Amino acid sequence: MKKIVPLALIFVSLAAVIFWKSKNAGHVKDSFADNLHTQFAFEDIAKVERVFMVDRDGNQALLERNKDLNWTYTNKVTGKKYRANPSGIYMLLETIRKVRTREPVAKPALDNAVKSLSVKSTKVEIYDKNKRKLRVYYVGAMTSGGTGNLMIMEGANKPYVGYIPNFQGTIGTRYITTEVDWRDKAIFRADPKSLEFIKLEYQHPSQKNESFKISKTAKDQYIVEAVDESTQIIDGRLINQDNADVYFEDFDVIAAEKILYDKRLRDSIITTTPFVIVTYKTSYHNEPQTFRLYSLYNPNADRGDGRVGHREKIQRYFIDIDDDNFFLGQHIVIRKILWGYSFFFQKEAVKLMEDEAMTKRSFPEEKEKERKERNKRAEESK
Repeated sequence: MKKIVPLALIFVSLAAVIFWKSKNAGHVKDSFADNLHTQFAFEDIAKVERVFMVDRDGNQALLERNKDLNWTYTNKVTGKKYRANPSGIYMLLETIRKVRTREPVAKPALDNAVKSLSVKSTKVEIYDKNKRKLRVYYVGAMTSGGTGNLMIMEGANKPYVGYIPNFQGTIGTRYITTEVDWRDKAIFRADPKSLEFIKLEYQHPSQKNESFKISKTAKDQYIVEAVDESTQIIDGRLINQDNADVYFEDFDVIAAEKILYDKRLRDSIITTTPFVIVTYKTSYHNEPQTFRLYSLYNPNADRGDGRVGHREKIQRYFIDIDDDNFFLGQHIVIRKILWGYSFFFQKEAVKLMEDEAMTKRSFPEEKEKERKERNKRAEESK
């Protein structure tokens, strides 16, 4: 009996070890918490409200979370603020959360690592909502084996190899500092539920009659109004509410192909007549927002079979918002908002309306009799 008890204890211990191993298969050792100089990660990214980065070339980027839980980018050199690229923000926060320390830099490579960090690295400062520093460290070049990047905590004298578990490659490109990478390329990002109205004003005489303004009422219904005097007004009762709802839902995000920084190009483009002027307002905008589309005309556009096609002649637009927001956008992306006034009305309903008018003209006696009966019932109800 005395021998059985120790054997049972050994058996239970082995079973516990096997169970723990099975539950932690592929588990990565969390070495970032071993000591102060390897704590690069900050896992509670919900507390991160501000990230400032500067590289050795002088590029600076300030990223801040705003009240809407979105992020803005500020070019610290120019002082200009823009909406931040959501994909870049997601990647940065995930890197801040997941980065780990693989190992210290080996002694034979220590001097070269320190020199490399002094020449090529990005300083990263992470703050909470009270502007309290959560982390400050430097991210350098990728190591020769491609297993991570040189990293060193501020105030430390010993660099380490930082990496993201289960990721092969450099993490340095996730700490970007250049404006062209941090700026959101979206012409607009609107919450369809917060949209109050959208107005399109086509400028060419042949298309002005398709200009419109669509507004949402308090009862989540839509009103479509003609904007130009040349438009043949369609009875408002015939608005296809499903079509209108689809249009509002599609008016969420339109991303440009690229941001254009050529001021002389913009100055020349805005002197021409735009294809359409788009105005919209959401509940969180104090004033309506406006942007203008200028057609980029290509008279030699190929349909794909060697022949010039009409639709293919306009494949892109210059999009102008203001001095700091000038874009190039693709028609295939933007076309979903380029509706016309008549698009919001049902052809079937229009036909029914025409049939009703025809009936009134064909059988005036019966219509007059119906009118008298309605009036009689109204008098009796009083």
